[in-house]
Amino acid sequence: MDASSIRNLCRHLISSAVRRCRMSGELCRLSVSLKSSPLACSPLVRISISDTGVGSCLEEFQDLKHLSDSTINELHDGVISIATTSACDNEIFHYSIDLKQKDRSKQLVKLPLSSKSGATFSGTEVSFSTFHSVDYLLADIKRFLQKLLIMKIPKVGIDLSVDKGTFTEHLCVNAIVASECIDLPSEENEACFKSGLVDYALRHGNQKDCICYSCFPIRERLKTGSGVVCKSKKGTETRIEAVVIISELSELINPPCSRVSGSKTEVIYFSDFTPGLISQPLLNALKSINWKQYGLSIKCISDEDGCAFIEWEDLPPGYHIDIAIHCHHNKYPSFLSTYAVDRNLAKKAVELALNDLKGKNDGILLSAHAVKIRGYAPVLAKTIAGLISTSNDSAFKGECASLLGLNSHDAISIEDNIKQKLISVIDRHDKEPQTKRMKEKELLLFNDDCFEEPEFSYEDYEDEDDEVSFSAFEL
Repeated sequence: MDASSIRNLCRHLISSAVRRCRMSGELCRLSVSLKSSPLACSPLVRISISDTGVGSCLEEFQDLKHLSDSTINELHDGVISIATTSACDNEIFHYSIDLKQKDRSKQLVKLPLSSKSGATFSGTEVSFSTFHSVDYLLADIKRFLQKLLIMKIPKVGIDLSVDKGTFTEHLCVNAIVASECIDLPSEENEACFKSGLVDYALRHGNQKDCICYSCFPIRERLKTGSGVVCKSKKGTETRIEAVVIISELSELINPPCSRVSGSKTEVIYFSDFTPGLISQPLLNALKSINWKQYGLSIKCISDEDGCAFIEWEDLPPGYHIDIAIHCHHNKYPSFLSTYAVDRNLAKKAVELALNDLKGKNDGILLSAHAVKIRGYAPVLAKTIAGLISTSNDSAFKGECASLLGLNSHDAISIEDNIKQKLISVIDRHDKEPQTKRMKEKELLLFNDDCFEEPEFSYEDYEDEDDEVSFSAFEL
C-alpha cells in the first residue's frame, strides 16, 4: 500500500497547525504523536497532530472532504477526529469527518461539547488511524519536521513522540526553551531563516542532534550569503528570501559523515513558513540563473517527488552547497488559497544571495574568466618584480617599494606583493555587477562573455502598478 497520500495528509495538517500558531502571536507548541498497536492483525497507527494556537474554523477542513479515494482507503475507518477551542470559548468543540460517507452533507458530524472547567486556553487536535508501519511514517514526518526547523519560527516549539506499544520513544525534535528565536518579533524572520539553514548544514541536513565538529571544527568553514526580494500588489506584499551556504569539509579522505543527497544540492523551498513542493516556475527560475558567472556548472536539475536537486559538474572535493528559498506574504492566506511562485522574484533572490556570498568572501564563486586571469597573476607579478629588481636606478626602486607599501627592495617580497594586488583587483572586478549601464559608463578591465547576465525586467509583471524592491540583508 502506497503511503504517499497519508504522508501528504500529515504534512498538510502540520502546515495548518503552524499557521494557527503563527496567528496566535503567543508562545505555542506543536506536537505530533504516533501510537502503534502491535497486537492488531494489521499494522495500525494512530496519528495525532495538535497545537496551542488559535482555534480552528470549520472552513479550514473543507478540503479534507475532497481527499482521493486512495487516501480514504488508507484510513482505518475513514474518520478524522477534530477537537478545537478558542481562548474566548467556554467549551471544547468536537467534530468527526466520515470520509466514507457518500453524502457529503452528512460527512461532518458535530459531537457533544466538553467543558473547559473555567480554564482559558486555545488549541486544536486532529487525529486519525491508518494501516501503515509506524517506522515508515516516523521517518517521513521526522524529515518534514527537520526541514521545518530551518525556519526557527518565532514563538513556536515542535515536539515529536512515538509510542510503539511496548514502550514510548519520546523524540524531542525542538524543545520550546531551546529555540533561540522563540522571543524574537516576526520582523526577525530572516535572521531565524539564515540561522536555521546554518544549523542545518552544520548538522548534515539535521541528521544529527548537534553540530558535527569532526567535519566543521570551526564555523568559518561555512560561507553564507542571503538576499531578499519584495513585491507589492493590491495591498499584499510578497517576500522571497534566499540563503546560500557553501561548506568545506575538513576531512577529504574517508569523511566520517555523509549527506543524504551527497554532492547534490537539495533546494529546500518554504511557502509561508512550512516546507512546500517545488513548482515548475521555481525550477525554471533555477535553470535561468547564469551559474557560470559564479564559477559553477550544472549537470542537471531534477524534480524528485516535489523536491529540486541540482547536480554539479567539477565541484571541488569536500565542498557542498545548500540553498533554501522562502516565499511568504504579509497577510495570512486563507486556508483554501494558493499562490504561484513568481519566477523572476525567485531568480533575483537567489542571485542576490550568491552575490552577497561572493562579495563577502574573497576567492569564492569566481567566474571561470576570473579564474583564468588569476592564473596569469604569478607570471605577470614575477615579470614586473624582475624589472624592478634589475633596475640600476635606486630612486626608481625606492619609489616602487613605497607604492607597494614595502620597506624592502627584496625581489621576493615585491613579487608576492604585486601578485596579491593583482589577485585582489581581479577578485574585486569579478564581484562588480556587470549591468548594461555600467558597461556603457566604463570600460571593463577584462572582457568575457561569461559576464553577460540577462537584466531583470519589470515588464514581466502583469500589473504596471506593482512596486518591486531588492535588497541584500547582512549576516
